[in-house]
Amino acid sequence: MFKGRGLWALCVAMLLSACSDDSVDTSEMPYDGIAFRQLIVSDPPVPGRTAICEFGETETLDAKGRPVASRDAFTGPYAVGPGDTLRLNLFGEEGMRDLLVRVDGQGYIQVPIVAPVRVEGRTTRQIQSQLADAYRVIFQDAWVTVQLEDAVSKPIYFLGEFRSPGVKYLERPVDLLQSLGMADGLEEDAFLPGGRLMRRNRVCAVDLFALLREGDFNQNVDIQPYDVLFMPARQDMSVYVLGAVASPGEVPFGSEGRTLLEVLSMSGGVNRSSAFLDQVRVIRSFSPVHGEMLILDVEAMLRGEALDYPLEPNDVVFVPNSALGSWNEAIAEILPSLQLISSALTPYALIRTLAD
Repeated sequence: MFKGRGLWALCVAMLLSACSDDSVDTSEMPYDGIAFRQLIVSDPPVPGRTAICEFGETETLDAKGRPVASRDAFTGPYAVGPGDTLRLNLFGEEGMRDLLVRVDGQGYIQVPIVAPVRVEGRTTRQIQSQLADAYRVIFQDAWVTVQLEDAVSKPIYFLGEFRSPGVKYLERPVDLLQSLGMADGLEEDAFLPGGRLMRRNRVCAVDLFALLREGDFNQNVDIQPYDVLFMPARQDMSVYVLGAVASPGEVPFGSEGRTLLEVLSMSGGVNRSSAFLDQVRVIRSFSPVHGEMLILDVEAMLRGEALDYPLEPNDVVFVPNSALGSWNEAIAEILPSLQLISSALTPYALIRTLAD
């Protein structure tokens, strides 16, 4: 889905650079007794009912120059497409009743007597009128009825921790909440903050956690054909450890979760001669539109003066090799290590809106 390891590096670099170009002043950051925090929220997360997605070179931009989804979505009466099956009644004559015809790959149907008829993109009412006109050339008082028998031209895909994953088919316009009902809801071990709406191979800035747990209906966007909804299991996620550790890379989150000291140990331990353990960064993504930066004092944890810190799936832990006076200095340290990561599901919709 994502184009190489460099994209993850670029995305996190953009996320970091979006925070500040000035020196990090922890006195201005909230402190909960363990970590200094800096909250990150895109503004606004969703304009109306259309999701902000990353569409690449052909993207449509909103008034602020940010990419928005196109509105060629399924928003009105059902328009027939390839693979759909129609039930036709022609004149009420024997042999012309209850004809089942399939729309071919070019959008045509084969019907008795007249030439193949192109129906792709038309509603059943429009097709009915179209066939009646075609038959009036040959017969008097021609009449036709058309019904949609089987709709398969507008698929959406449910991957991961849904009760009924797989391919479903739209027969009418639906929003995000309604689409989740098509998959019979979520499994108990679904990791909601990791849920993603993907469109045209891009992640959309939609916060499923805020929608389902906080009632933020701004996130209840319209679903388009070919959308992919992905919901990971919590235990299948990972944590990413970078910087001054013996073996930087990916650490499985596991069924019991991980703590900061645990993942540092699993990464071969820190380089005590060069690591600045009182400035360890954690980059946390709650969703594509909501994240957080943390600065933690691991040195105090090792001395027993502070509690170990529980991590969340998809956290990126960075142990700096030097004192970092600014976020840009952190970027320069992080980028080489980030290129080791190839499997991270990137919250780059959040990052893009922040960078803009």
